[in-house]
Amino acid sequence: MSVTTHWGSPPPDVFHSLAPGSVHVWQASLNDSAERAARFRCYLSEDELTRADRYRSPHPQYQFLVTRGILRMLLSHYVGIPTAQIHFETQAHGKPKLIMPSSIPIQFNVSHTRGMAVIAFARQHAVGIDVEWIDRKIHDGDIAERYFSAQESAYLASLPPRERTHQFFGFWTCKEAYLKMQGQGITGGLAQCELMIDPEKCEVGMLRRKQHDQGEVCSLFQMRVGEEHVGAVATACSAAQISYWNWQDAYLA
Repeated sequence: MSVTTHWGSPPPDVFHSLAPGSVHVWQASLNDSAERAARFRCYLSEDELTRADRYRSPHPQYQFLVTRGILRMLLSHYVGIPTAQIHFETQAHGKPKLIMPSSIPIQFNVSHTRGMAVIAFARQHAVGIDVEWIDRKIHDGDIAERYFSAQESAYLASLPPRERTHQFFGFWTCKEAYLKMQGQGITGGLAQCELMIDPEKCEVGMLRRKQHDQGEVCSLFQMRVGEEHVGAVATACSAAQISYWNWQDAYLA
C-alpha cells in the first residue's frame, strides 16, 4: 500500500492552531499494561468507568480506559476546561458528541484496534476516522464481494495476495471513516458508498454515494499508522489540511 504519513511531535501552540478547514489527527499506541490503564481512570466519568468495568477480559478494558482518557485529555486542551467538565452524548450508531461545553464548535472521532488508537479533531466540520490492524488473516475476497461494489471487488481481485489484503483494509478504513463522518454505521452503509479508483495510479479518491452522480463535499485521506496499521480520515470540507501528531503519556504531567 503506497501511502506515506508523516507523524510528528506537536508544537507548543498545537491546541490553538486548529482552525476551520484543518484536522488534527493523533495516534497513540495501546498495550496490555494494567499500570498504564490505571493512570487514565481518574480522567473518566462514572458512566465511562462503569462501561469499562463491564469488559470481561483485561485487553479491551485497558484499550477503552487509555483511549477514552487520551480523548478527554486532548479535548480538555482544545476547549480549555478540565476533563471533569467535559460531557458526551452518544449518537445513533455509537458516535460520541461533545455536549459540554456546548459553545465550542469542535468535532471529533475516535477509532482503536489491536495496538493502536487514532483520534481526529476538527472545528465546525464533521469528521470521521478509522484504523485497522492489517497483520491478520481474513477472507478479504469474500468480504469485498459481499460488501464492496463490483468495481472495487474486481480491482482487489486483480492484485497479488499480500497487496490485496493491504488495499482491502485501505478501502475498508476509507469507507468506515466516511460513514462515521456522516454519523452512520457500517451495517448496510459499506455497499451504499463507492470509492473512486484510479487503477493505473493505485489511488483512491473521494467517496460518492451510489444514488448520486456527484461526489459529496468532503476530503478523504488514507493513513499509514506504523508498520502494522492503516487508517483513513474524512471530513466534511472540500479542501481540508491534515496534521498528524504522536501522543506521548508525558503530556499527562
